[in-house]
Amino acid sequence: MMKYQINKIPFVGYACQKSHQIMVDKRGVGKVRHTYEAARHILKTGNCSVVVFPEGARSFTGHMGAFKKGAFALADELQLPVVPLTINGSFDVMPRMKDWHFATWHPLSLTIHQPVYPIGQGAQNVQATMNQAYDSVMSALAPEYQGFVDNPDQ
Repeated sequence: MMKYQINKIPFVGYACQKSHQIMVDKRGVGKVRHTYEAARHILKTGNCSVVVFPEGARSFTGHMGAFKKGAFALADELQLPVVPLTINGSFDVMPRMKDWHFATWHPLSLTIHQPVYPIGQGAQNVQATMNQAYDSVMSALAPEYQGFVDNPDQ
C-alpha cells in the first residue's frame, strides 16, 4: 500500500501498477473505503500479504509515531495475524524535510518480529493487536529513536 501520488512519478507509477500496489487515497470517505475494499479483496482471494505502515506518514524526528487502527481492524475482521517489522536506518538515509534533498548512504536493518495472532474479535482485539505490534516495533528501534515524540504532521 502506498499513497496515490506516487502513481504519478514516471516509471515508478507504471511499476506500481504492474505489481498491483494498492494506492491509498485519503481525499474522501469513498476513496478511503475503496482502498480498504481493495486490501480486503487481496487478502481474501490472493495468496499474498499487504504491507502497511500504520503511522500513516514518515516523521520529521525519526521517532515512531502513533499507529492508526485501519490495518488492525482489517486483520481483526479477517482474523489474520499481524507480523510487525522494524526498519532501522531509513531516517538516516533520507530524513523527512520540507525541502528537497538527496539520499545519503547509511546501513539499513530489518527486524521481522513474531506474528501477533488474533485472540478474539472486536474493538478490544484491535487495540490489543495494535499495542502488541507497537511494542514489538519499538523494542527493536535504534536507541536514539526509541520513545514517543509527538509529531503533529502525522
